[in-house]
Amino acid sequence: MRLDFNVLWVEDSQDLVREQKDKLERTIRSEGFRLRVKFVSSVQEATKSISEDVYGDHIDLILMDYHLGAGPNGDQGLVEIRKLLPYKDIIFYSAQANNLREILSKLPVEGVFLSNRAELPDTADGLFQTLVKKVLDIDHSRGLVMGATSDIDHHVNDCLTAIFTGSGDRIKKDVLKIILDRMREIRDRFEKAAAEVEAIADLSEIFDKHAVYTSIDRLNLLRKVLKLLKLHSDKDAGLVEYATKTMPKRNDLAHVRVQIDGFSRKLLNRKGEELTSVEMRDLRVSLLKHQELFEELSSALKQAEKSKA
Repeated sequence: MRLDFNVLWVEDSQDLVREQKDKLERTIRSEGFRLRVKFVSSVQEATKSISEDVYGDHIDLILMDYHLGAGPNGDQGLVEIRKLLPYKDIIFYSAQANNLREILSKLPVEGVFLSNRAELPDTADGLFQTLVKKVLDIDHSRGLVMGATSDIDHHVNDCLTAIFTGSGDRIKKDVLKIILDRMREIRDRFEKAAAEVEAIADLSEIFDKHAVYTSIDRLNLLRKVLKLLKLHSDKDAGLVEYATKTMPKRNDLAHVRVQIDGFSRKLLNRKGEELTSVEMRDLRVSLLKHQELFEELSSALKQAEKSKA
């Protein structure tokens, strides 16, 4: 799941909603997501933005002001947008009109929420919370695949332990021989892969060797190269924090066990400790912070490379 929450905001006086935008941004940020707003000032710009955005799939929420200057007002905008996005959540708001519900009742549109401008951040946050829960539910469905494989791994371990514990010395010896034979195969394969790594001629080739040269290896390589070139030393603490604190938590999610009791669903780590929604939120916040760090670093390095050209 992406950590961006994308809002198409139809408002011809953007300076008047800066306070609302900042408040909504802080609220969304506290949940581990990043608010991305595309402001447009007319119905025409809004419909063009939707058409250009692969049927609006990347738009999470639309905010539509009623008064839009000289062009068509927001009520007409609702009609046009509903033709393009029949099921996208929209908040229809106004700073002055008190009859939005009456205006909306005369339109052939559904699924529209109403708000005044002052309460807009709270209304948008309420929808955000609902949408995030829906997305997380979907992600949990995807995560059930990871959880199921993790559960299978646990069951395999339990079965092997039970067999080994209840067997005689001969069987134990045969089992250990099978393990050692397999370890030799793994060692031979690893040595072959290591030889391929030693023969690489271009840095990009290392990215295909992720089973041998892992993501943490590449991260440490980046740190060493930055130090070698004396670049972006201010980012090193963030890189270290990501490697030592955030990555282990992310990797642990691949090994959670799902415990189901009726409609209740808990995620347990290797120690049998429950992963709470607060911990998941904190992990999103951490990932978002580090994602932005890497985006900034990547952009700076690319810009430096362009400057040399």
